[in-house]
Amino acid sequence: MDIQRRHLIQAGLGAATGGLGLAAPSAFAQQTTLRVAAFVPEQSFGVSRVIKPWMAAVEKDIGSKVRLQGFWGGTLGKDPFKQFELVKNGVADIAWVLPGYTPGQFPEMQVFELPTLFRTAVEAGVVGWRLYEKNLLRGFDGVRAITIFATEPMSLWMRQPINDLAELRNKKIRSPGAVHARWLEAFGASAETMDSPEMNEMLNRNTLDGAIQGGTGMKTYKSLALVNQDYNMPMGVIPFLLLVNERKWNALPEDVRATMLKHGGENLAVAGGKVYEAGGAAINQELKTEGRMKFGQPTDAQLAVHASKNDAVIRWWADKAPNGSALMAEIQAQLKTLRAAPR
Repeated sequence: MDIQRRHLIQAGLGAATGGLGLAAPSAFAQQTTLRVAAFVPEQSFGVSRVIKPWMAAVEKDIGSKVRLQGFWGGTLGKDPFKQFELVKNGVADIAWVLPGYTPGQFPEMQVFELPTLFRTAVEAGVVGWRLYEKNLLRGFDGVRAITIFATEPMSLWMRQPINDLAELRNKKIRSPGAVHARWLEAFGASAETMDSPEMNEMLNRNTLDGAIQGGTGMKTYKSLALVNQDYNMPMGVIPFLLLVNERKWNALPEDVRATMLKHGGENLAVAGGKVYEAGGAAINQELKTEGRMKFGQPTDAQLAVHASKNDAVIRWWADKAPNGSALMAEIQAQLKTLRAAPR
């Protein structure tokens, strides 16, 4: 599994004292400071609008028992690919992890990349959390999830505007990972897997024709000036895991754990999704006001023509993933329920 590199955010939360991980609950009689870390800056979307509000809500409820202290910009570990190791090994208590940065660790999470499957960040996060609660997601040995949330659906961002997906043929398009690479290849495009800084370099040199990315990611990495069209269709989401080290979790008082889950879980899946959806909408409005960016999207007739390609990629994933067909059936059932009673 490989969503591939430095896009958006992850956070970790580490013990303030070396022996805290093995402490008995009584060790929490005095205030404990837990370090909350992210490899991205404090002003990044996920830290400033999701992680920090969660921290504040938890601290407000638990009082002086536990202090959550932020260490942003990679203070506790700059490598985005090492964030899962930080939390599993106890260097961080809680880490905000992108599953694709730990290839093979979370095989089922790749489903969130599938184009056209999820319409919003909220439904992706809620479905992800419910799958976790049903023990349908693997890879969580040594950790526990506090929540799962997601970005707004990604788009196709093009240097030269297109009018139909068929025009992707022979174009070089940045792919965040294996699923998108498969999708691009189905349309005859050359999938170029790279992180966002590398994407910017290639767009700037005119050696890349476009990219699959979210609007918030495009703004975070200052990529919007390098493209001229947002070809809008739901190109999958990037899921985030807020993970806590299992030993540290078990050592926390029961009421602290309950408070973290009260403000986490499905509530934070919804809140985080809404943050990213609002952020994407605001960026869209800014671009429309600016007037430079072109906007396009496939018509219903065009989508019908290309439906077989989209469906083939979904079947490919379901066939190759362990229990992929059963997981897909559960996802479709959850989506049907959510869409029947929109939030």
